Amino acid sequence: MTPESKTLTRAAATRLLAERLTREVVVSNLGQASLDLHTIADRPLNCYTYGAMGQCSSIALGIALARPDVRVVCLDGDGSLLMNLGSLCTIATEAPRNYALVVWDNEVHQTTGGQPTATAARSSLAAMARGAGIDKTAEVRTEEELRRAYDRILGEDGPWVVCVKVEKGRAEGRFDRDVVGHARRFMHALAALPAR
Repeated sequence: MTPESKTLTRAAATRLLAERLTREVVVSNLGQASLDLHTIADRPLNCYTYGAMGQCSSIALGIALARPDVRVVCLDGDGSLLMNLGSLCTIATEAPRNYALVVWDNEVHQTTGGQPTATAARSSLAAMARGAGIDKTAEVRTEEELRRAYDRILGEDGPWVVCVKVEKGRAEGRFDRDVVGHARRFMHALAALPAR
């Protein structure tokens, strides 16, 4: 089976991003996205949003606005973004050039039991982002498309919204839930990052 013919996993998609990271901030959604990121590429510039369903895209937006010299990549889920669709309008209005929202769209609420999301039927988060006023959007399904999307979001001005269709499935591994420790580590790492 070629990379073009098989469905992406969230872990494989996270690994492809991790290979490209240098000084970017990565803000990850509660549950599966954070567990994958922590297992594959734990680093001080990761901001894990424990228990903040629906808020990941807004937290990442705030960081991007506060530090316009730092690229901010948000790893959100379809269910979480659907809880806060208004964030797309705010992203479009503020239009931070250093912001990229990557949505893991597995068409279910994975963390809460696997109930279908609206994207399992007719809804398209990429189309919603365009409707909100975000011009740079993509929906990707293959590894090659994802590689190209990552090159663009890390090398071109945004804001970007990239919806990545991924397989259903829980993340592997165990998560160190040191909420305060991870938050402090992230804040110190971001503060120490030299301005450009």
